Amino acid sequence: MTVILFEGWMLGFKPLPVEVVTPVDPQLEIVNQNLEAYYDAWDKFIKAWIVIKIKDPNCVYQWRLQAEIAMRADGKPGMSDEEVMDFVSRYLPAYKAYLPALYSEGPNGSDPERLLVIEIDEGRNPIP
Repeated sequence: MTVILFEGWMLGFKPLPVEVVTPVDPQLEIVNQNLEAYYDAWDKFIKAWIVIKIKDPNCVYQWRLQAEIAMRADGKPGMSDEEVMDFVSRYLPAYKAYLPALYSEGPNGSDPERLLVIEIDEGRNPIP
């Protein structure tokens, strides 16, 4: 058996009704339209899913900040705290719009028998 792990930011997100995404952020209407093609390009080829579920998407700010601080500590260029806030705030609306369906229904086109959901806390620890 061959196993390929493939990670992607929007993998498994389902297009939602426009009236769901537009109130979160009007720019998500374009994202929503493109999710149809995303399924054909990637999601339909995935036979089993692992979804890492977070309670509060806002913890992504802290996680990205930790990564940038570590990069700077290693002498690599990294974003400032303000740049991290700006960067994360650009994609957080998509999390708010699409994560509820991902968590409640599973990824786009997924087989419930081939889906593992692992919930983690803000420290990235699995929640039993």
